[in-house]
Amino acid sequence: MTDLKPANPQTQSLEGAPAFEVDQVAKVHVTFFKDFAANTRTTEDLTLIELRERILNASAREKSKLPWLKLAAFGNQRSVNGSLRHDANVTEITGIELDYDDGNIAFEDALKAANELGISGLVYTSPSHTPDAPRWRILALTSQPLPPKVRAKLVARLNGFLKAKLGADKVAASESFTLSLAYFYGWVTNNRDRDHRAEVIIGDFIDLRDDLTEFEALGAKAADETSAGESDPFADYSNRYGPKRGKSDEELLALLKQSRATPGKGWREPMLLFIGSTVGKGWSDFQIKSACAPYSDGGIDDPDIQELIDYTRKKFGKPEPDQAESGDATSAGPKVAVDPVDLWGNFKPPSLPRGLLPDVIERFAHDQGMDMGADMSAIAVSALAVCAGAIPDSVRLQVKRHNTGWFEAARLWVALVGPPSSKKSPIMTAAARPLRKIDADQARDYADQRAVYDKLPKEEKLKTNPPKQVRSILQDTTIEAAQDVAKDSPDGLLCYQDELSGWFGSMDKYSAGRGSAKDRSFWLEAFNGSTYSVQRVGRGLVYIDNLSISLIGGIQPEPIRQIADEAVDDGLLQRLLPIMVSPAKAGRDEAASAVVAEYNALIRDLHCLGNATLRFDDGAQAYRHELELKHLNLLSLEFVHRKLAAHIGKYDGIFARLCVIWHCTENMVGFGDIPAVISEATARRVGAFLHGFLLPHAMAFYTTVLGLSNNHDHVTAVAGYILSRGLTEVTNRDLKRGDRTMRRLSPEAALAVFEQLEAFGWLQRIPSRLRGAPAHWLVNPAVHKKFAERAKSEAARRAEVRQTIADALGPGVEP
Repeated sequence: MTDLKPANPQTQSLEGAPAFEVDQVAKVHVTFFKDFAANTRTTEDLTLIELRERILNASAREKSKLPWLKLAAFGNQRSVNGSLRHDANVTEITGIELDYDDGNIAFEDALKAANELGISGLVYTSPSHTPDAPRWRILALTSQPLPPKVRAKLVARLNGFLKAKLGADKVAASESFTLSLAYFYGWVTNNRDRDHRAEVIIGDFIDLRDDLTEFEALGAKAADETSAGESDPFADYSNRYGPKRGKSDEELLALLKQSRATPGKGWREPMLLFIGSTVGKGWSDFQIKSACAPYSDGGIDDPDIQELIDYTRKKFGKPEPDQAESGDATSAGPKVAVDPVDLWGNFKPPSLPRGLLPDVIERFAHDQGMDMGADMSAIAVSALAVCAGAIPDSVRLQVKRHNTGWFEAARLWVALVGPPSSKKSPIMTAAARPLRKIDADQARDYADQRAVYDKLPKEEKLKTNPPKQVRSILQDTTIEAAQDVAKDSPDGLLCYQDELSGWFGSMDKYSAGRGSAKDRSFWLEAFNGSTYSVQRVGRGLVYIDNLSISLIGGIQPEPIRQIADEAVDDGLLQRLLPIMVSPAKAGRDEAASAVVAEYNALIRDLHCLGNATLRFDDGAQAYRHELELKHLNLLSLEFVHRKLAAHIGKYDGIFARLCVIWHCTENMVGFGDIPAVISEATARRVGAFLHGFLLPHAMAFYTTVLGLSNNHDHVTAVAGYILSRGLTEVTNRDLKRGDRTMRRLSPEAALAVFEQLEAFGWLQRIPSRLRGAPAHWLVNPAVHKKFAERAKSEAARRAEVRQTIADALGPGVEP
């Protein structure tokens, strides 16, 4: 986890302490929760200096709105309330936290004691701290990730030393011993008496300080209980997971998903618990291995799974049932735990995460969201688009270390997708206001210069170059107007569209003649950023040295659905970052926050940046390569949704562009200057934002607005037919008995629909017994259980259609 080096003897304050000191650039794994509910989390490896900056910069108007941190790693097991933050879900600790809230021991005294102790960590004031009522916390690092059961001993070690050093009867609050408890960090802007501080302490890892064991008894919590030992993997099973037998299909599926999501050797426990339950239910080895196959690396023949099965049968004395594996997939019956996807459901995108965005952007989004009652996610991404428009294209990133031909500048296309009542226009107005002011100043300067030029005598005018129309905002979206502005604006523009439907519509104004192909080609080039030239009739050659345009606009779901259905699929739509805007709420009426001025200043500073060629450091470059492989794997979604896969195909470049924005907004060291190297920490925050926020919004857009799959109407028609008829098996012949949509499917189209339903967990392919005959498809029994209500409504709808037809044809026709 960190590097150790010999310590300076003068820093040692305890006799016999080990002669090691933690490197200040060492990193600690931190888990962040945005709120008490802890339904979502982000993780980051930070140096103590970076963690200190994070703590100092976080702020909110109320304590309850501040984020939480924890020096631990968590799995994916949720509590009954959906929380990820509970004791059973802690997989390992990377440090300990000690919380002091009695209000008597000053922060300076605690800091002095921690420094004398000589451990590696950080001391910071809690949000409720005041000079008169001090409250503080100490974060102490461990040398490596450790089992959760050792945490209480390390807390007692630190607590005991502080009690002895400070002469206090009590230091650590009792909650300090709670394994999964996370802690607020940051400061409350409405607290006038705030004295927010955070100081790094350099020394040894707390777990390596065996000389402190003498303090453990003094600092231990009364009646402290440690977790169950590791000798028996089924220890404490009933308390944590309920009885071993009788678990529902949903609970079994949750264990399999937890096993797949848990890194390292941690996968074994939930998998073993699944196997223990299914062995108790009387499943055969083949049934168990079939269920485990999608969640294990070795598939149905994974030797690790067989080893766990053998161990469990021996443990509980449960031999293989008589009807052991037959080799027929149908004999496994309905017990393979596959959760079918709701083909009619709406996928809710995540809310704005905390701790990933540049600090000013995050605080601006939260503050303006509360003022306007608008979606903070839309405000934040709109602000990122404005930052992209403000940063000159002369600031660019060489994406690969050795490829000198691939550069990316800060250029984003953002689409706010939501109903008219979602306040899309006020959101964009607030985000773009500082860049609009810059653009207005540029327009006035151009008008003044043009007026002077136009008054020149004819002879002098022929010798004088006309003034250039340098702009920052573009609103007239005909390509002729855009070309005139872009040729004098090599640093790039922000195209601001209150309604994106008008932007798309402007490309079709010549549809009766040359069509929109040239318009779309122009905008595709503007997204890429490159030279551009066009020969106009009567006006000659127009040459643009750098055609670079960022885009922000709003649109309602129905118009963009129609645009997607009717437009040529040339990738223009997939270049947009769609943000699903939540409905508006009541705002507040308060004086403008200081963060608005900070945001305005940020945009002005970004606009003034000079030339810079950026590069990734080694860690960031390795992480970029890791994401590149991840994006390649995600392209397999093309089988289910071509447009979504094409959108993900742009993520390598979008990741690089976001890194430019993050780096520039956070690292301006002087007027117009920025460091040349983008750090791994920045890259990882960008990656977490891209995959934890932007990708889920894209999936919600493509699956909810445009349809969950390719030919989604065909897929839902077949799915509805399966439900209404209660089918347990379906073939091509069944489709000929369905509605017109199903009957028109060719054998090839029917196969594509069946394969997509298989991918969604609805069907399982069974080879035909006849050579060359089409496959049969078993229906997952969970489909009928999960969508029972949908089946009733689907059957009622079809009966109503038949009755309507019968009524229309007159008497004598039976429905």
